[in-house]
Amino acid sequence: MSQDQHRLLERIRDRLGGTQAPELPPVLRTSARSQGAEIFCAALESVAGQVHRVTSSEDGLLVLRGLIADRGWNSIACSDSEFIQGWCERLGSICRSDFASNPIPREELLQMDAGLCTAQIGIADTGSLALCSEAERHRLVSLVPPSSVIVLFERDLVPDFATVFQRFEEDGLPTTLSFITGPSRTADIELTLTVGVHGPASVDVILIREADGASA
Repeated sequence: MSQDQHRLLERIRDRLGGTQAPELPPVLRTSARSQGAEIFCAALESVAGQVHRVTSSEDGLLVLRGLIADRGWNSIACSDSEFIQGWCERLGSICRSDFASNPIPREELLQMDAGLCTAQIGIADTGSLALCSEAERHRLVSLVPPSSVIVLFERDLVPDFATVFQRFEEDGLPTTLSFITGPSRTADIELTLTVGVHGPASVDVILIREADGASA
């Protein structure tokens, strides 16, 4: 949490007078710079996402192969990211790429087992992922298939949402900026929670430590 945010909260407490201020969540008190990866993993897992931490892209590909075998996936929709395309070439016919010049029809995307793309930013304190439309064609790939696998490099972790928008101050916001925080959830009027109705029912993040390949 930044100094400005702390000052704002202090002013609010002062105005509340005798009202007892609630305790801040522990994750917000932890330095996201020094423990960003640990905070991100804990936050994402708290909302039913899964994180697979690896030290290299080669190990990340091994994790993906394991997910394919364990979950019986037969088809994966892939973004047009150069990094993802490198994995697709090695995975073979199970992958189908969604290029602007040759997009996967939506009705076919609905029949595919999983989507594979990268995230341009990971937000530590909420376990969220930011996907920028200018970086790769991944919006439907990340939203339509029932399972989503997203590659993130540790160098792209930031402490909080405020830092995300600071990154765009110079160049402006992308045309589409999607935020993903775990599997899709919705609840009816009786507050019965259902997972996977308006998006993927499972989200796996492959978090790569080394700064190789092309992140967003």
